[in-house]
Amino acid sequence: MQMRSRTHFHFISWWRSFRDRMPPHDERAPAETSPSLIYIAVVLTFLLLILEIDDHRAELEALGLLTDNLPIPAVFLGP
Repeated sequence: MQMRSRTHFHFISWWRSFRDRMPPHDERAPAETSPSLIYIAVVLTFLLLILEIDDHRAELEALGLLTDNLPIPAVFLGP
């Protein structure tokens, strides 16, 4: 028989209490989305967008999609 740690039992207990708080999923009823989840998704999307633009700055300038009319301080640019 394998011995389980207290952390394992604590996690199982926490998971069961979390599962009991969730309402049963009814496929006919639309599920509500938490406002904090939407906020986090939007923030992460914007951060990814900023990182992608910073990563592909040279290609965007070559295509004319990004101009240097308003210079961005070097402290805000990546390495």
